[in-house]
Amino acid sequence: MPGEINCIFTKGLIPFVEKEVGPEAATAICRAAGRSRDYLMADHNWIPAAVADQLVTLCQQLMREPDQERWARRYGESFMDWKPREERSYLGTYSMGIGNPRAAYERGTTIYGSQSRGVHRLDILEVGRHRALYRWTPLAGQTITVWSCTWVKVQCERFPTNWGLPRAEIVESTCAARGGDACRWDIRWQNPSRGARFWAPSLAGGVVSALLGVAGATAGGGWPLLAAAPLPMIVGVALGHSRRESHQRRHTQQLLDLQSEEIIYSNRELEKKFAELETRIEQLSLLTDLSAAVSGTLDPEKIYDQTLSRLVHLMRYEKAYLFVVDRERHVLCGHRMAGLDAGAVPFEGVEVPLDPRLSASARAVITGQPVLVNDVEHTDEPVHLPLIQAHQVRSFVAVPLRVREQVFGALSVTASDVGRFDQGDVDLLTAVASHVALAIDKAESFQTIEDLSRSLEDKVRVRTEQLRSTNEELRTAYRDLQATQQQLIQREKMASVGQLVAGVAHELNNPIGFISSNVTTLEDFVRRLRAMLETYQDAALPEADRTRVAERRRELKIDYALKYLDAMIDGIRDGAERTRKIVRDLRVFAPTPDDVWQPVDLNEELESSLTLLNHLLKDRITVRREYGALGAVECVRSQIDQVFLNVLANAAQAIHGPGTITIETRREGSRAIIRIADTGPGMPADAIGRIFDPSFTTKPVGEGTGLGLSISYEIVTKHGGEIRAENRPEGGAAYIVEPPVPGGAADACAGAGA
Repeated sequence: MPGEINCIFTKGLIPFVEKEVGPEAATAICRAAGRSRDYLMADHNWIPAAVADQLVTLCQQLMREPDQERWARRYGESFMDWKPREERSYLGTYSMGIGNPRAAYERGTTIYGSQSRGVHRLDILEVGRHRALYRWTPLAGQTITVWSCTWVKVQCERFPTNWGLPRAEIVESTCAARGGDACRWDIRWQNPSRGARFWAPSLAGGVVSALLGVAGATAGGGWPLLAAAPLPMIVGVALGHSRRESHQRRHTQQLLDLQSEEIIYSNRELEKKFAELETRIEQLSLLTDLSAAVSGTLDPEKIYDQTLSRLVHLMRYEKAYLFVVDRERHVLCGHRMAGLDAGAVPFEGVEVPLDPRLSASARAVITGQPVLVNDVEHTDEPVHLPLIQAHQVRSFVAVPLRVREQVFGALSVTASDVGRFDQGDVDLLTAVASHVALAIDKAESFQTIEDLSRSLEDKVRVRTEQLRSTNEELRTAYRDLQATQQQLIQREKMASVGQLVAGVAHELNNPIGFISSNVTTLEDFVRRLRAMLETYQDAALPEADRTRVAERRRELKIDYALKYLDAMIDGIRDGAERTRKIVRDLRVFAPTPDDVWQPVDLNEELESSLTLLNHLLKDRITVRREYGALGAVECVRSQIDQVFLNVLANAAQAIHGPGTITIETRREGSRAIIRIADTGPGMPADAIGRIFDPSFTTKPVGEGTGLGLSISYEIVTKHGGEIRAENRPEGGAAYIVEPPVPGGAADACAGAGA
């Protein structure tokens, strides 16, 4: 279960940021969260923990506060001063019913559990009269951020202030937000004195009464008043005791009020869980009924009608739509519609461009992933405005219809109000789409079998021999084609491997030669030192011999050798480091399975490719780097590296003599732009349109197979991107690679399309 944060967090966050920045900040928070203000201000609602992290980052930007800990402390103080009921703080009502700080810290898990679930675990290791030991640990797949750690610590510090006591002191031995396995807190506080609560008012009344007695005696009343002094003291003590009982009654009433509030809150939670259970039962009933209905027919149109009608009537969705893909015309066609005013607005035959940048339903078809949008007016997801406006849609869910890994359409439900759908609706519609796809696959398979049977019955006797002969010819041609293709692919692989090996050999020769040279010199210095030591073996040296030894020392340059010995060792170390870097770059290019997708920094991959092509660049080609921020791109690293290696090698080989290669990277919307330009002669005009064709090359015979750019084109296309070539007006050629990039923070909160 993904971690969630209770909307009590946003209930305090929205007024806090509004006060600090202005009303426009609340609008920005709602838009980023993909939820309405009413939803975020209701403490029975929840948001994903990842969305809460995004909202914190947004608030930091709005408040221009780069330090997350300082921002979290400011918000934590405001959060604890927030007064939802009367004049009490957020935890004031709860704390006053608990009775004292110790009891509050003993119930820390209950308090924290009301704020989050599935994110972290709070263990209370020890609670004494003045001290508590807490351990706060992230659950599997979750992390503790600086802001969440600081936020919870501020709450722990402020507990005693509900009783008019100083803040608690917290000593943090380890912090999970700063590299530890968990946050460990030693919390110490002061407790209110019971004696002060009872005896202070009593003794005060008695002392005042005694003073009155003394004053009376001094004024002339004599001993009778002084003798009566104990009676007023007793009355004062009694009054103090009465005050204590009154305080206890108020405290008891506050506790009863709080318990009533807890019971009401628990009832609301139970009602919510019961409503969720009823919804799940309805969904299971729908799936059971739908499965029975669609399995009893082989007519695709009846399957569509029964599916849409059940979504509307059983699940009470306002409208349900079904789109089918027309790949020849590259559009989504409106096929079926059910729901309110189904006949009022035409839908069948409506066409939506099959472009993920223009329609969320198209995005669901292209990506194969469901899309959720809870406010079409405040979302970064693409929406088809003509359809949205015509059908008065404010929120929708769209899921792909897939048969045997082939997406043939999209199923969508819509609503005329904001915030109608959640993840449960996405899961339900995904399950319905799976049932529909299975039924369609069954119907199509049955129809295909029937058609084939009828056709084969008519033609089998006439065409048996013809087919046998044709099949044999096709088998032979196919085997020959496979052999030729494998040879070409193997040749290209060997060419790429040759480039890599040449680059590695060239780069390793220099450091190895450097190391060898230094070792030889070092050995010579050792030999000289050994000769000098042999000269000193005679302990009783005459003066003449001492002179000879000194001359020998100067002759062998022992002082010079000792002076530069450390520098030469450093040179050996530098050579080893360079060798290590080359080996590291080779690891980046190690083959990996094609299906291993991972986030990759494309700027780093470009640098690795340049390192391996250094033998082609040498000193004649200057590389200009104009790198921009791209973010992590999901791709198959080895395949993208092959694309960069092929394009950079082509650019280097196109330059005869000195020249320049310019690499520019930037991000534009949902695309990363990598432009590699050279100062070579450029490409012939008639070659630009064929540059990515298999076996086409502009190189002389024997210097290229023409497969490098073709393979690069296939790799980029399968990644959902584009690659193209063009001539530069100032001379030379340029290759532009555009892989897709994730949409950013909005993808976590909102989906796309109707």
